[in-house]
Amino acid sequence: MKNTANTKPATADAATPPRVIEVLYDGECPMCRTYCESVQLKNPGDKLVLVDARHSSLLLDEVTARGLDIDEGMVVKVNGVMHYGSDAMRALVRFKKSPFYERCLYRSRRVAKVLYATLKFMRNIVLHVLRIEKIRNLGIG
Repeated sequence: MKNTANTKPATADAATPPRVIEVLYDGECPMCRTYCESVQLKNPGDKLVLVDARHSSLLLDEVTARGLDIDEGMVVKVNGVMHYGSDAMRALVRFKKSPFYERCLYRSRRVAKVLYATLKFMRNIVLHVLRIEKIRNLGIG
């Protein structure tokens, strides 16, 4: 019989293929920029791509074609699967190094929606005070 006492179990990182995580955010919003630029991924094999919605990009074109208003929610695209608004934050929290309280808050879809709406409201106030125009990728507003 083979002795397996010294055999290391497979880790989740070894079993998980690398992901490409694209984040479409408002680069002129100080809150959005600070949060997105502070993201550190849990899996070192994953690749984080930050895309400023203030500049033309394929991701912004795709989001606009789907009718998603970037002023109403950020976008996180993980290996081709697009998440929007509070679902985007929930997706991002799953893959980034997050403090315990953040993982707990975003575990619940209902709590995440309320928290995201609050953060979006605060973003709108910050943009207004700093006199920063909204992105208006859909030509609305």
